[in-house]
Amino acid sequence: MLDNESQCWPDLQKASHALKTGNGAGVKVAIIDSGVDLSHSGLSGLRLVDDIAVSCDGAKIRVEENNGGDLYGHGTAVTSLLLKEATEVQVGSFRALDSRNHARNFVIAECVNQAIARGYQVINCSFGCRGHARYVMEYKEWIDRAYLEGVHVVAACSNVDSGIREWPAYFPSVVSVKGIDCAEGDFFSRLGEMVSFMAKGERVIVPWLEGTTKVETGSSYAAPVVAGKIAKLISAFPEIEPGLVKPMLAKLAKQA
Repeated sequence: MLDNESQCWPDLQKASHALKTGNGAGVKVAIIDSGVDLSHSGLSGLRLVDDIAVSCDGAKIRVEENNGGDLYGHGTAVTSLLLKEATEVQVGSFRALDSRNHARNFVIAECVNQAIARGYQVINCSFGCRGHARYVMEYKEWIDRAYLEGVHVVAACSNVDSGIREWPAYFPSVVSVKGIDCAEGDFFSRLGEMVSFMAKGERVIVPWLEGTTKVETGSSYAAPVVAGKIAKLISAFPEIEPGLVKPMLAKLAKQA
């Protein structure tokens, strides 16, 4: 927990400097996605802290170490964008998404539980589940656990309309992100909106499977930009809790 002094509003000048010059050193970021292709030249030199694959055989969950190669390409792309923003973060890959880029909710939950247990400070979720009421508790349990344990969760919102409710992006404790057309590194605050922030997510060049690159559009590619910014803040303010990060980011971002 934060001591009395550090619970006060952090120094915004120091925070702004961290975003401009920081690199996220010492911060562990979990990428819950389709895995990471370490052989891609776009990720040259990357060493994963953890390389985990979570899957299910019927109702039984299987967790495999050092077997998280990318099944789709999406996770490789997301990881590259995180590292472009915060070059020295420690990355862990937790593969939940399959070769169709789909995942079961309880597989995602197990990935989150694995990341929390292994000491990750930021969890990037470049995916969403349509926000039907019947799914809310499946997400709420791990969202609440992450928040209470001081873990920062970043999630992409719907690509169709940011007003469409999706989990986990629509939980108030989550830093939700929409992709827009803007300069690399820019990000914007949406005061009073459920989707909190916007960053570059249109026509983004990213690494994909088999050494290729693609031009992609979507909120998936904006979320890791903001996750990287949060890692920079944590590197500068190691004890900062999730409840302070959203208002701090809102002060530092451009206003939409």
